[in-house]
Amino acid sequence: MSIWIIISWICVAILTAVNVFVFLKLKGASEQMMKMAFPGAKDMNQAMAQMQQMMSGMSRGSGGRGGMPNFGGRAGGAKGGGKNMDAQLKAAMDMLQNMQKKR
Repeated sequence: MSIWIIISWICVAILTAVNVFVFLKLKGASEQMMKMAFPGAKDMNQAMAQMQQMMSGMSRGSGGRGGMPNFGGRAGGAKGGGKNMDAQLKAAMDMLQNMQKKR
C-alpha cells in the first residue's frame, strides 16, 4: 500500500513541475505581448491606463455615437480620420515590418 502512496506523490511532483513550467512560459509570452501592444507600460496597471486612454480618445472623436470610431463618413477609411490615425497606422506598419525583418 505504501508503494502506491510514493508513486502518487511522485506523479504529483511531476505534474506540479510541468504546471509551473507551462505557467512561466505563458507568463513570459503574455508579458511580451503586453510590451508589443503597450510599449511604454511597465506593468499591467499602466497598460490598462493606456488602453483606457485610447478607448476614451476613440469615443471622443466619434461624435457620441456609442463609442464607434469616426472614419470621416466615407469609404476612404483612415484618411478621413485625421493625422493622428495616419500616424498610428504608419507606426503599426513600421512595427510589423520590423517584426518580419527579425524573423
